[in-house]
Amino acid sequence: MKRLAEKKIGTRPFFYPMHLQPVLKKMNLFIGESYPVSEKLAERGFYLPSGLALTGQQIDRSIEAVKSLF
Repeated sequence: MKRLAEKKIGTRPFFYPMHLQPVLKKMNLFIGESYPVSEKLAERGFYLPSGLALTGQQIDRSIEAVKSLF
């Protein structure tokens, strides 16, 4: 995400697992539970720009930025 931000490509975290959401923790749900797959997705996953308003040029720019990281 940081490297894409340097290329002016906005990203945001993928999702927050339910067992790690503060409101559910306050309710004492999921006490002592661990879900490694969802934790790994939350740690490493992220959204790229998307939506019906994106132009082809914006999509191509995002694609090229991602490809350049590999």
